[in-house]
Amino acid sequence: MEAYYPEISGLQSGGLQPSSVVQNDLSFLENKAATEIVLGFRIDDLGFLLPVSLHCEVVERLQVSPIPNVEPWFSGLLNIRGNIVPVIDLRILIGKADSIPKKRYLFAVDRGEKTVALWIDGYPQMLTGMGQPLNDLPKLPDRLHGYVTNAYLHEGQLWLKLQLDQLFKTLGRQHVTKEAES
Repeated sequence: MEAYYPEISGLQSGGLQPSSVVQNDLSFLENKAATEIVLGFRIDDLGFLLPVSLHCEVVERLQVSPIPNVEPWFSGLLNIRGNIVPVIDLRILIGKADSIPKKRYLFAVDRGEKTVALWIDGYPQMLTGMGQPLNDLPKLPDRLHGYVTNAYLHEGQLWLKLQLDQLFKTLGRQHVTKEAES
């Protein structure tokens, strides 16, 4: 099933693998090393980078089931092909909830029981030529400290290489610790 990606048409939602229709449209990638290609998504003025090898997909028309008495950044649970997936709102987590756009997308990252869904501002995009990382990390929201490994300035926008798995493990541990203390 083809998903709609305006940046590169013809990408399949299951892992962002090029379909045969778009194979020739990816000629701009021919001279780039595989390590220079990354998947980027934006939340407000921050861009986040993931390895292109990581299974990711935009999921549409699925109901997020809210859970009472949880942190505001935890939107609830989502059933993706039989897997119960937590839905995280990074915008709320990093303190940018005052400017939530009307149209957002659910972006599932990883597979099986490791899957996490995020609310993102637009369709993800494949990026090349990120260049060298910045010498110093810019001022970051408190919740991201320790989870951003590199920052890049690409075409006038800030992009962060984020260790999502470590961030979510820490958030899970903090929630369990809070419950144990109550």
